[in-house]
Amino acid sequence: MNETVKFNPKELLDAFKKAKGGEEVVIDEYVRGYVQLTHFFDLLGTVFGYINSDINEKVAILQYYRSGEISEFYRTVKSMMEYEIPKDFSVSAEHPSGSRTLLRLHRALAFAGLFMKRLAEAGLEDKSSTIAYDSYHETLAQFHPWLIRKGVGVATYTLGTCGNLLEKCGSDLHNVEETKEILAEVALAMDEVYKQTESLYTQFDLHGLP
Repeated sequence: MNETVKFNPKELLDAFKKAKGGEEVVIDEYVRGYVQLTHFFDLLGTVFGYINSDINEKVAILQYYRSGEISEFYRTVKSMMEYEIPKDFSVSAEHPSGSRTLLRLHRALAFAGLFMKRLAEAGLEDKSSTIAYDSYHETLAQFHPWLIRKGVGVATYTLGTCGNLLEKCGSDLHNVEETKEILAEVALAMDEVYKQTESLYTQFDLHGLP
C-alpha cells in the first residue's frame, strides 16, 4: 500500500454524490471518486493489483480528455457520447475514446459498489475474502479472461476478516460502526451513478464497444 496516500471514505462518498447531477453523470467527480477507489483497492494489498493498474490507466485517459481543447465535450457522460458517436469514436490517435474507456470503469463500479455494500452489512468476524470473491464473480469477472479470474480467485484467500478491513478503511474515523455507515452510503451513491450510466450506455447502444 502507498504509505503517503490514505483511503478517505468521506471523500469517496462526496465524489459519487456529486457525480450524479440530475440526469447527468459528471466526469470530473466520477474520476475523483475513482481515484479514491484505487486507494481502497490498495488496502487489499496485491489482490486486485491488475484491476488497480487498469483503473489508473483508464482514469488517466479521461483526465487527458478533460484537460485538452475539447474538454467541454467531456464534462458529462452524455455530452461525451454525443460528441464521440458521430466521429465513430475516433477522437484521438494516441488514446482510446472516452466512451470506451469509461465503459471499463463502469463495469468495475458494479463490483466496487457490491463489495462495499456487503462489507458494510457483514459481521466483524466474517471473511472479507468470501465477500470479495462472490462480489467479483457476480459482476466484473464476466468481462475478464480465465487467467485473471483464476488469479483473483486465488488471491482473495489472503484477505482477513471484515473487521480488520473495516479498521483499515476507517483509520481516520471514530469506530468501525461509523465506517460501516459511510460505506453503506457510498454503495448507495455508487449504485445511483451506475444506474444512470448504465441507462446512457443502453440509450446509445454502446454496451458492445470493443
